[in-house]
Amino acid sequence: MDPDRFFQFPTPGAQEWWYFDAISDDGRDALVLVWYAGLPFDPDYGVAAIKHVRQPDRFPMPHALDHSAIGVSWYRDGKPMAYALNGFRRGDFHHTDEPFGVTIAENHLSRDPGGYDLRVETPDVKGQNTIRSTLRFTPASGTIPLERELGSPESPHVWILAAADCRVEGRIDFGSQGLTFRGRGYHDHNAGSEEISLAMKRWVWGRVHHGAYTEVYYGAEPHAGKASHVWITCREGRPESIREVPPFEESADLRRNVFGIRHGRSVKVSDGQHALLDGRTQCVDDGPFYRRWHTQMDGGEDAPYTAAGISELLETRNLNRPLFNWMIPYRLKRPEKK
Repeated sequence: MDPDRFFQFPTPGAQEWWYFDAISDDGRDALVLVWYAGLPFDPDYGVAAIKHVRQPDRFPMPHALDHSAIGVSWYRDGKPMAYALNGFRRGDFHHTDEPFGVTIAENHLSRDPGGYDLRVETPDVKGQNTIRSTLRFTPASGTIPLERELGSPESPHVWILAAADCRVEGRIDFGSQGLTFRGRGYHDHNAGSEEISLAMKRWVWGRVHHGAYTEVYYGAEPHAGKASHVWITCREGRPESIREVPPFEESADLRRNVFGIRHGRSVKVSDGQHALLDGRTQCVDDGPFYRRWHTQMDGGEDAPYTAAGISELLETRNLNRPLFNWMIPYRLKRPEKK
């Protein structure tokens, strides 16, 4: 089945996104680009969906594509260089099945037999400069997608490892800053049928490339259904090992950020014989329900490598709460049409 197919769940609070990231060959620069069909972090969308679920006769169901969005982040040496999370309405969202493509305003994602083209042109969070990027993601020769169900029969959430290992080349420009980018990248696709704070308690994810291999881990804790902790090893994009593992071990120095999200400085993924240590060295995005790290991952004695990776933590208990909702507009913008 097409790993990028548009699920478009017709349920209140449904969300879907196509995620891409890349780290430069020298390890200094990291890029994250996401096309959203229903932004799960938009409180206008989440609150409206929750109200509809509780009182459908009183509150209309919000339309996911009225909360489509484009997200762009550029980090250098662990510090943000450019950031945008811009929301749009359904008239700005366009999708095609064959060939696959998603357009949100001036931001285009397309796929051909050889890979993906990503073209971004969107204002930054301050509205003072435009982020422009043209990138080519070419999946490794052995690429085979992997699909997993993380939710429950009543509330499906599909996670698809679409292209674990890609060669990435292109350019990103922001104000007076510009970068000709060369590196390795990653692409996955998520589609959930239920408003995410009702569907998920917590989500932990990370990935790293080393040599011909890609290591991916995720821990999903849905409100309904069984928690899932998985460690996947790919060789040239092809999953070679898919291990159901015990819950990940947070380091003993557990702490909370200013919003109360608990986390350790590192997390250990282990199958009892082998281990992967996510060092969480540099937090590059911090919020009331989400953290992202540009991290160093270590394969331990059995796989002696240390390589730059990306990892994330989502904890949904603060999502759509009035105490925190007022903060979101400082990050989420709705640019005026050209």
